[in-house]
Amino acid sequence: MSSFSQFLMMIFTLSSACWTPLCIAQEYGIHDPCLIKQGDTYVLFSTGGLLPMRRSSDLMNWQRGGDALSEIPLWAKQIVPESKGCWAPDIAFFDGEYHLYYSISTFGKNRSCIGLATNVTLDPADPRYVWQDQGEVIRSRPMIDDFNAIDPNIVLDSDGQPWMSFGSFWNGIYLTQLDLVTGKPAGPLSHIAGRNRGPIEAPFIVHHEKFFYLFVSFDFCCKGVGSTYKIMVGRSERVEGPYMDHQGRSLVDGGGTLLLASHENTRGPGHNAVLTDNGRDWLVHHAYDATRKGRSMLQVRPLLWSDAGWPLAGEPDLSTDEGTLPNWAGTWEFWIDYEQQQPLTLISNGQVESQVGATWKPVGTQLELSFPTVDQFLQTTKCHVDPEGRWFVGRDPAGRILRGVRRLAP
Repeated sequence: MSSFSQFLMMIFTLSSACWTPLCIAQEYGIHDPCLIKQGDTYVLFSTGGLLPMRRSSDLMNWQRGGDALSEIPLWAKQIVPESKGCWAPDIAFFDGEYHLYYSISTFGKNRSCIGLATNVTLDPADPRYVWQDQGEVIRSRPMIDDFNAIDPNIVLDSDGQPWMSFGSFWNGIYLTQLDLVTGKPAGPLSHIAGRNRGPIEAPFIVHHEKFFYLFVSFDFCCKGVGSTYKIMVGRSERVEGPYMDHQGRSLVDGGGTLLLASHENTRGPGHNAVLTDNGRDWLVHHAYDATRKGRSMLQVRPLLWSDAGWPLAGEPDLSTDEGTLPNWAGTWEFWIDYEQQQPLTLISNGQVESQVGATWKPVGTQLELSFPTVDQFLQTTKCHVDPEGRWFVGRDPAGRILRGVRRLAP
């Protein structure tokens, strides 16, 4: 029997005590979000029509700010005549302007293109607020190109040079350097992630400490409660790659370390962005609400980091500080890689109920869990805890995600 099976057998049977998932603010009707901050205002763009813009001061309450485009540009209609709207935007600021990249395509085809519009401000009340069409960035052609020119994302390297990753299905994810002035390709394409033509899309690259992290979405979006989307990640010391996962597998060869998957009433989380704001990182993505017949929704989660430098997704309650709760004893709902929900009871003496030899203790503002096993599965793991002690998240030495949500007070 595997140590994982032994671990699950040792956990006691779920009791009848009531447990309710965290209550959070949601914004519905969102797909493929991207987010930036101008001044004190968060500005979000998403798929739909002519690139709707939403604005917020707190990441929870959003007001519509109009569409970025007044119509699909003529050049885009000529490239993709069947297109009915704009998809999967990304917003970036460089060379003194906001650059809004977006996709023109039709479902399941790679007759696609990426366009660009620029603006000096994102405030519609500013008299300078005018989106300027900068035309085509890149296109893909059926029977000619083995990539799909959608889902753009922009990252600046350590020299301030912009790079664009993009791609969906076909041969996967590609990267090209952009010209700083034009915002258009200035170098060749390189292949940075793939799944042997399997479902992979929606790249997002962010720089954190010594690594560039490539986030991608695996499996299938847009199926409501049946969506199987999940967010995977790899990292590299160079923006060009190679990107490797926690196990040392290349993302070009199908590798990827899990960050976020379906759980409870959240189904198919994916197509993420990352926002860094005042030293805090936020994971922005869409998902589907099983309590509302699979309606799409926006979620904003704290993006945390393990001691080994791998990202972790907190709960979407917008906590901003690490926990200082003096006593984390009590019963938690517990998951490993978002599967096998079980109760986990931390006893006040530092032991774990029904776990022979297992212990827990506070280490600064983190919760340290120790599960002795015959292999490296679930050894000592440090977990981030939110300020009110409502949830924790960490990675074990094998890279698996340990997630807990408080169920009963001690």
